[in-house]
This record gives sequence, structure tokens and C-alpha cells, in this order.
Amino acid sequence: MQDYCETNFLQPSGFKVIISKENTPYLSFMAQSIQHPSMTVNAVELGYKRMQQVPFTGDAVEFGVVTMDVILDEGMNVYGEIYNWLEQMLETPHKLTRGISYKTDRTQLSDYQDIRVQILNSYNNKSKTFVYRNAFPVTLGDINFASTTEETFIVCPISFRFDIFDFL
Repeated sequence: MQDYCETNFLQPSGFKVIISKENTPYLSFMAQSIQHPSMTVNAVELGYKRMQQVPFTGDAVEFGVVTMDVILDEGMNVYGEIYNWLEQMLETPHKLTRGISYKTDRTQLSDYQDIRVQILNSYNNKSKTFVYRNAFPVTLGDINFASTTEETFIVCPISFRFDIFDFL
């Protein structure tokens, strides 16, 4: 049994994001924060004699959305990766007002990718891993440009939906 006096607490900066290094190399490197989603099992309520509702354990799991904030580089490579992924999922090229079709040159990217978030211990070694199965982007967030800011870098939130996650 582990002695609680020897417990090391989880550090907020101890994580590493891995998706697909062939198709999204910048996203794995530029992730600044990640919000692990909620997992909810809703109770099934059933009416019974003169009682309003009796709760029973649910039979389905609902997952929230994985959201990560990524730091943007000057070439906006991360933004371009997710933009191309979203555009490819829709399979509709942009049409300019003059009727000219615009397509970007990109490799074939599957609509679904597994996202791995490795939790690192105090020695920066992998201790646990979240694997979000069949993830795909649903939101490419706002970018706030401002000429009167402190010396901070611009971040962009990106949200993903997925089928299920494993905790390994």
C-alpha cells in the first residue's frame, strides 16, 4: 500500500499530446493546455406508486468535448492543419465570388484520428494515458488580435468530439 506522505501531486504542465505526426505535426508540439471532458451516466427515472420518480442506474455514457488551447506560430501552421482537416471532412472546396474554385494542396487525412494525451510524472516520464478514439475537430476557435497587449503569445482553442476514451 502506498504511503500518502510520499505522494507527488499531478503537475498542470505535465502532459504531452500526440495525434498523427504525418498529418498534424504542429498540433502535437503547440498544445498549451487541454481540458479533459466530463463523463456522465444519466439516471433513468421511473414512476412508482405515489412516488414521483425512482432513479435507477443509467445505460448510456455521454462524453463532453476535448478542448485544447494551442499556441500559434507566425506561419499559423496549427491553424492551417485543423482548417484543412475540417475542410476535408466537409468535402466542399471554397467558391470565390467569381466562381473560381479554390483548393489547398494537402495530403489525405482521415476524418477520424486517435488523440493520445500522455500524463507525465514529476520526472517527465509517462505515467498514464488518455486515448480519445475516433476524434474529429468540431470547433476551430476565435483568434484575438490586439495591438495593445502584453508580451504574450496568441492561442486558439480547438475542440474535438470522439466515440469513447480509454484511461490506460
